[in-house]
Amino acid sequence: MYRSFLKMTFVVSLGIALCGGILFVLWQSIGLVLGDAAILLAPNGLFKIVLCVAASLASIAAYLLLHVGSSPREYAEKGKSQ
Repeated sequence: MYRSFLKMTFVVSLGIALCGGILFVLWQSIGLVLGDAAILLAPNGLFKIVLCVAASLASIAAYLLLHVGSSPREYAEKGKSQ
């Protein structure tokens, strides 16, 4: 049960981080093209915090999916078969 929760957490938080990162770069590109510092610095507040938290959750979920709940032998055999 915890693996399905971790998979869902990973997928959702990774999606938020990736889509938000694309929006972040596009927003700052618009600010650069227009030469407007206010537009350039606008996403540095709450938006940036949400992206960092989502990326952190995705990395923690990925780590737990890979390393928790399987013995070292099972993990090694999985790596050999792929």
